[in-house]
Amino acid sequence: MTPLGPRYGSPLIQARYSCQAWWHDARHPQEPIVVTHCGKLGDFIATLPIASWLFRTRRRKIHFALARSFAPFAQIESLLLLQDMTHAVTLLDFPVVDWEKGGEPYIHDPNRFGIATSEYYNFGFRRTPRRFVPEYVAEEHGVGYDSEFRLKLGDFPGTAEVLVSDEHMLVEVPHAKPLDLTQDILANARRMAGAREAHVSQSGLFHILDWAGITPTRVYIYPHSVNIHLFSRRLSEFEIVNVQRDVRPRK
Repeated sequence: MTPLGPRYGSPLIQARYSCQAWWHDARHPQEPIVVTHCGKLGDFIATLPIASWLFRTRRRKIHFALARSFAPFAQIESLLLLQDMTHAVTLLDFPVVDWEKGGEPYIHDPNRFGIATSEYYNFGFRRTPRRFVPEYVAEEHGVGYDSEFRLKLGDFPGTAEVLVSDEHMLVEVPHAKPLDLTQDILANARRMAGAREAHVSQSGLFHILDWAGITPTRVYIYPHSVNIHLFSRRLSEFEIVNVQRDVRPRK
């Protein structure tokens, strides 16, 4: 891997962002800021603290433009609209060709896909992350991230349910019931948050619960999982189970 370019996180790119932000805020103070993302659910959730930082520092709402080709984004609107920062959620036909790299290519002009905007940010992985993902993504644009960000789930009842986030986890937790991942993401997140036992793999629902401040019963790490420390600052609060079982289908 080649070293990161000096412009990422440098004072120069931070100064460039500050100048551009001043110009956009002066000319378009009411226009939402567009944030695009072509990655999978967990990768996207990890960038919400950056969007929150933009909202809190600029006082302009966020219009999320997500890849239609990733099915879970069709169920994410209710969760995002519950957040104070969200103006709208739009699914676009970004030409995503490689999900393994967090959605590549991730750089797209939303104006070409039907969203008229003067200011937008492409949040994605320019290379494989080597540090905390919100920080890694933010430095490319010279922005920050909201270290106090908490994802809102709204009210949820406590239940006697024992749930797993993915069906393949039934081998480890045979007494549990898997979530229906075709259902609304907010509804599933609330079920997990209120369940008597909530067992998650390192999937999108883990990231949602983590940023909502919810501690699941156990977090199961499978061989294909990425380094969890790149995505969470709450590892000491979790009971982590490392599973030496490959659950990915062979190609």
